[in-house]
Amino acid sequence: MTAYLRPGVFVEESLNLSAPVQSTTSQSIAAFIGYTDRGPIDPTLVTSWSQYVSLYGGWTKNAKMHTALLLFFSNGGSQAYVKRVASTTADNSSRTINDRASTPDATLTIESANVGSWGSLVNVTITNSILPGSFDLTVFYDGIAATNIVERYTDLTMTATDDRYAVSLVNSQSKFITLVDEGSAATGVTRNPVVTSNAYLISGTDGTSLPTDALIAGAVSSFDVVNNSLVLNAPGISDATAVNLLTSYAENRGDVFVVIDPVTGTVANQIVRADSYTATSYGALYYPEIVIKDPTTNTQGVTTSVSPGGAVVGLYLSTDASRGVFKAPAGLQTRVGGAISVKPLTSAELDALNSNNAAVNAIKFVPGSGIVVMGSRTLQGTYVDRYVPVRRTLIYLRKSMSDLSQFAIFEPNDERLWRSITASLEGFLNNFWREGGLRGAVPSQAFYVKCDAETNPQSAIDNGQVNIEVGVALQRPAEFVIIKIGQFDGGTTVTVA
Repeated sequence: MTAYLRPGVFVEESLNLSAPVQSTTSQSIAAFIGYTDRGPIDPTLVTSWSQYVSLYGGWTKNAKMHTALLLFFSNGGSQAYVKRVASTTADNSSRTINDRASTPDATLTIESANVGSWGSLVNVTITNSILPGSFDLTVFYDGIAATNIVERYTDLTMTATDDRYAVSLVNSQSKFITLVDEGSAATGVTRNPVVTSNAYLISGTDGTSLPTDALIAGAVSSFDVVNNSLVLNAPGISDATAVNLLTSYAENRGDVFVVIDPVTGTVANQIVRADSYTATSYGALYYPEIVIKDPTTNTQGVTTSVSPGGAVVGLYLSTDASRGVFKAPAGLQTRVGGAISVKPLTSAELDALNSNNAAVNAIKFVPGSGIVVMGSRTLQGTYVDRYVPVRRTLIYLRKSMSDLSQFAIFEPNDERLWRSITASLEGFLNNFWREGGLRGAVPSQAFYVKCDAETNPQSAIDNGQVNIEVGVALQRPAEFVIIKIGQFDGGTTVTVA
């Protein structure tokens, strides 16, 4: 330790590399893409069913996305990015309001927060504030009663430099409207919008037709802005072109896994459709649809058949949290919450689904357990990564080790850096092995990390490269439990034919 003997300012430097600590819990987040007639267009994170409804509205004429999110949160899901795809001809509702000058001029345009005919249910009231020179703005939705008030803003002005400037304040908070300053020539208080009572926004439209499956799938690149690993579902979409677009995106990005919904039809039809999908380990298909209480009505006993993808995504992430990404999201513990019944499948049908080149994971009723997921295979039929937890473990390890190695960028490329990288990755993999994520009785059987002079010759150093070699022994699920029974008689085992 340095001895400080005279008064003054002393500076100590430490150049030791500090590698980040990575959690061994999967950081994957759900992602849903599809049509809703209301809500933000950009991918938006929701953390509860009530928050989803507040952004995307109640049940619509196309309820696939709503049903998927309801089932997701009912099956242990906690966070999901939602990408709304609207019709290409959809438009906002709006209304322009004049200023208070003796010769009125447009001062403020009020638009619905996003496209769709839902905006025509929004109306606004503008009144004078108690604070002189200011105005209040009240937003109503689907009516004009006090119970229809959804937002209220007080003491607003049209002065851009004011802390209560209407455009800045409302646009930063509102879920229903956005404001546009029309640049009225008036000055001061006369720039304020005139007093207005329950003025409805007009001309909003859902478009001439709903977006096609291909249009929905084609918007998946919107998730490029999300850095988390994703478990992705496009509710109700089983079209081959659309599904192949989604799995291609997942494979190219490397940290996305796609949960695919079934066709509405027979096992034979589902197998034919599955064979039209690209063989990839970045997606898994589930069959059949499940029957749930119809969420669009309060009438008792009314049920509806829906796609199971939202529930399956919820089970993926709840299994990640409770056991780990290496645990197959299947088995007697993966009960599908909200499911009332499911189409029964014969043993021959189950055999056909599971043995197909593009395997189809069955959802079935098991006495004593309920309706459960009984399959964990990807669309990749013959390779080691045909199992869902194998591919998802690789996605998780790839993402985690990439994040752990970020600290090394632009550090001096020598033995000290290599040791630091090795220690960081070995510590992470050792913890992952201890939690059951890797096979092997001891760490040396479970993984290795090599980052040294052999993997980093002078030519690599001259090119600014650090090469790290990692090997892992991945877990595989016990898909078949085989018990051989023989007769035991007086110390002799007799095989039973």
